[in-house]
Amino acid sequence: MILSNSIKAIIIDKTRLLVVHMRDSEGNEYYTLPGGKQRPDELMLDALKREVKEETGYDIQPKSLLFIREGFKEESHRIEFMFICDIVGEKSTELEYDVNQIGTKWISIDNILHEELYPVDMRNIIKRHFLGKSNEIYLGEMQ
Repeated sequence: MILSNSIKAIIIDKTRLLVVHMRDSEGNEYYTLPGGKQRPDELMLDALKREVKEETGYDIQPKSLLFIREGFKEESHRIEFMFICDIVGEKSTELEYDVNQIGTKWISIDNILHEELYPVDMRNIIKRHFLGKSNEIYLGEMQ
């Protein structure tokens, strides 16, 4: 079994959340948080900044860890660290989209519970944070 870290950014601008817009092989569209795998030679926050820049074009400044989740898929065990981040500077036009990525989008946090944002359980955590409510930091496996 392969163990890997994935670092994700929760970027909120007023009442909107920045997400990565994806389309699977059957044409279904959905959203994920920007970010991705940490390389063996990278510090966690360096990986986060690199991944967000590649996928969205934005430079970010991580502020705080909101939560950690982990899960198993096929032969891998992934631990994901979700950081609250601010955008710093202007957006770059040089992007390196992930497989199945078709763009980025700002979605309304007011409507987040009805968006195709995955994992599903994360929607409530982000909404609670936006409303100023506290959450557990370690969430274990999420749907």
